[in-house]
Amino acid sequence: MAATPFQVEAWAEYAIGVIILLGRIAYRTSLVGRDWHGDDYFAAAAVLLLTGETAMLELIGQWGSIVGMTDEKALSLSDAQKSAIVKGSKADIAGWCLYITLVWCLKACMLFFYRRLTLATKQKRLVYMAAVACVTSYLATIGVVLLRCLPFRRNWQIYPYPGDECGSPDQIFLTLVISNVSTDLLILYIPLPLLWVVQMPWSRKAVYGLWLTTGIFVIVASLLRCVLSIKNAAEVDVSTIWAIRETFVGIISVNAPILGPWIIRKFSSVTQSVKSRNRSTADANSNPKGFSIVTIGRQSYRLGRLRRDGGRQGPPGWTSINNSDEHIADVQTQDGASNAATSTDNMPTTISTRV
Repeated sequence: MAATPFQVEAWAEYAIGVIILLGRIAYRTSLVGRDWHGDDYFAAAAVLLLTGETAMLELIGQWGSIVGMTDEKALSLSDAQKSAIVKGSKADIAGWCLYITLVWCLKACMLFFYRRLTLATKQKRLVYMAAVACVTSYLATIGVVLLRCLPFRRNWQIYPYPGDECGSPDQIFLTLVISNVSTDLLILYIPLPLLWVVQMPWSRKAVYGLWLTTGIFVIVASLLRCVLSIKNAAEVDVSTIWAIRETFVGIISVNAPILGPWIIRKFSSVTQSVKSRNRSTADANSNPKGFSIVTIGRQSYRLGRLRRDGGRQGPPGWTSINNSDEHIADVQTQDGASNAATSTDNMPTTISTRV
């Protein structure tokens, strides 16, 4: 049977998500070895949870569930169809638990990442408050999934219809959107005040702002999933594909501050290599006979000029805010001789971390 567009999208986003997570794990391991931090362990757990979530959603799509079931439909089903729906309904409960755990696992990654930063006292308190809120909201949301329909076996009861508390996921969606969006907003707020007070180039602030907007995309995806899933309650594919989309965007958002510096450094290194090759080729073409021109005392001048004109030692970091280590060269020329002196101006660090 040919794959549906939903299946193609789900597995494509799963593959990209796993690549991002494994890339993060490999990069962090190359930096810290076995000295992992909390966010590294949660990133590893996210790989397993994402795999389980996608597998459950695939099974739900194949077997179906009691969502949208009625007594009339139940009486018209064959024994094989009933057996498949029972298995699909069990996979539905497992999928909900895996999905919710994955979403809160990504929240934990962000909180542990913030905890590794050198934050002001107010931000540290916000991190701990957000952690308590996340644990509480996770338990509440999982509790709704597991306790809304009792006895528990009614979650896959086909006939007689067990009622909307078992067959309709609206209660879960409403609980999820409240707990998920509220904790996302709290996590998103933690670094925002720092962007207004720290002294850094506007271009770097724009980079941080772009990263924070991915958190807004996660919130929008969560809201859209709730609205569209309740509106199309009988269509399981709508709910499942939006679950994949939300976690996919969340994975990108959480791992951007970790993989971002590495990607920028690699890009800058390739760019500098190409420029260096082009410069060497141009110099060779301008001096075809092989004459060499030697300059004395100008290297430090060129370096100082580059630094004064805004050249940087490396790409802008994603996990250091207001951390300046600029070298300014003062050039003094007297009687034809050039001497360069380099001074280091260390500005106070508001946020810095080793990623």
